[in-house]
Amino acid sequence: MNTFSFSAFFKFVPTEVHWFDISLIFIYLIGISIFGYFFHRRIKNSSDYFLAGKTLPWWIIGMSIIGTNIGSNDYVGGAGGAFRYGIAQANFEWIGAIPAMVISAIVFIPFYWRAGVFSIPEYLGRRYNQAVRVISATVLSLFSVLIVGVFLWSTALMLNTYLGWPIAFSIVITAGVVGLYTISGGLEAVAYTDAVQMVIMFIGAIAMAILGFHAVGGIGNFVEQIQLRFPQHFQAFLPSTHEEFPWPGVLLGLGLVLSPAYWCANQAILQRCLGARSEWDGKASMIFAALAKMFVPFLIVLPGFFALLLASDKLHHADQALPWVVKNILPVGVSGIFFVAFVAALQSSISSTMNSTAVMVTRDIIGVMAAGKLVSEKELALGRWITFAVLICGVFCAPLTALYRGIYVFVQQLLSFFQGPVFALVLLGILSKRVTSVAGLWALICGLAFAIFLGAMKVNMLYIAFWSFVFSVLLLIAISRFTKAKSDGELSNLTYSTTVRRE
Repeated sequence: MNTFSFSAFFKFVPTEVHWFDISLIFIYLIGISIFGYFFHRRIKNSSDYFLAGKTLPWWIIGMSIIGTNIGSNDYVGGAGGAFRYGIAQANFEWIGAIPAMVISAIVFIPFYWRAGVFSIPEYLGRRYNQAVRVISATVLSLFSVLIVGVFLWSTALMLNTYLGWPIAFSIVITAGVVGLYTISGGLEAVAYTDAVQMVIMFIGAIAMAILGFHAVGGIGNFVEQIQLRFPQHFQAFLPSTHEEFPWPGVLLGLGLVLSPAYWCANQAILQRCLGARSEWDGKASMIFAALAKMFVPFLIVLPGFFALLLASDKLHHADQALPWVVKNILPVGVSGIFFVAFVAALQSSISSTMNSTAVMVTRDIIGVMAAGKLVSEKELALGRWITFAVLICGVFCAPLTALYRGIYVFVQQLLSFFQGPVFALVLLGILSKRVTSVAGLWALICGLAFAIFLGAMKVNMLYIAFWSFVFSVLLLIAISRFTKAKSDGELSNLTYSTTVRRE
């Protein structure tokens, strides 16, 4: 548990922020809200709302993927992780992203796109059965609600440190701002505002890197001081006994399970690929995003190192590293731009998560329970209400984040409880037509139970992901030997061997 003080939860603290920085923040908030809200006029049915009418080009999707991925938890949590653990934090970007993004583009996106599904649970439902669809959608939706809370909490930390606003007030304000265009404009509004926000994020992070190196005396002095004062922070892999990121866990749990599961079976990431105007656009968008992702570690990890050198004895919590750097290093104007970039990251992450959750709750849970009785207009109205409900639940879940030692740890802990079983079903479901519906259902249920058991036994989160994946794979193979598989016709375009070739 961390030692974060809740004394600032309802208390305004006077702080000096230049009027120019505040002006930049308000100009951005008003401008992006109007821009995003503009798309509500183009929403006519549920396909428009959830999949942007399948009109998104590859470059918009690629920028949107990065905008969604680099959330406020990455800014705050990534910097906090670098402050505590060092360069090992970057493994979540290099090992934990780029290889899996390429695999996603080549192997997974084509199947989702050709199947014509709205969501990953819908694919699982068609590949296995409706019970698998409902269970997976329920688990993923509960996770999404908690993640919205994480985004709101990390933003509240920034607002509290930078502007002196109480945590509770900051959560409510940010929730209100981001909810406007997300609820009204659907995926198209999310994708296009993400693209704008990604540009702002990169500009702000690059400015942070340049000024941060200047504040610590240049790149040479930066390297020298880290090696002298915190040599362990330059270790790419931490000891096998490390409490959070042991190197075997990073390679097995992160590299083989959490990373491909996130990039190949995460609804918030892949939903815009499902809204691509063509299969080629869907695949090209992920490759484009992978190229941009190569530079991300430098942009979100460096602030943690700057805070380590300049304020290692001044911070009560590692996740305050980024807010401290913004407030104490960046000059007037630049600090405003970076704060705008941070708000952009927040909006991108929350809007994508809320929209993807609305798809799953509306179509994969309520839609299945209603047995196909929901017409497009009802799906659209229900989707907007669900989006609003997710935001409200996220507001109440936000304080839970403070109970953990760091934002990144909290997120990865949540992922470890379900990513292994879900990814096992997706991977074997695509690779083999012999895997059966019965096997899929029992592997999902037992895999989730096994992951929870490992968590109760205090097993490291990375090992939870790996062993729950292995357990689920073994169950899929074993049970499939004694149960009946679907016919080739039922599996059309759902597995490699039953792909329908286009003329």
